[in-house]
Amino acid sequence: MNKNRLIFYIVFAAFHLGAFIFTVVLDNDTGLLFKMVSWVPTFKWITFLGLLILIVDVVWAFKANKDAAKEKSALTHELNTLKAKLFDLQEDAKKQSAVKTTDRS
Repeated sequence: MNKNRLIFYIVFAAFHLGAFIFTVVLDNDTGLLFKMVSWVPTFKWITFLGLLILIVDVVWAFKANKDAAKEKSALTHELNTLKAKLFDLQEDAKKQSAVKTTDRS
């Protein structure tokens, strides 16, 4: 996991920790809940921010998977090319050894 992704997850975890602490503080205190009615518009934007963070994470994960698949495909192609070259070298070596043994006979 790269540094940027780790920082992103720390922010995401802090957001959820804050949301959890907020709900624990509320517990069943309806008086505090009624005092916070004026904060509802702010809570909407904070929860919208949480959804945006989630969407960014999903997009980032898809992009990372796509990049990993491209890299894997490129590495597989390179491996197959190297195997083909090795096979060609082995076939040439067999032909040369066969020619040398028939020349000696």
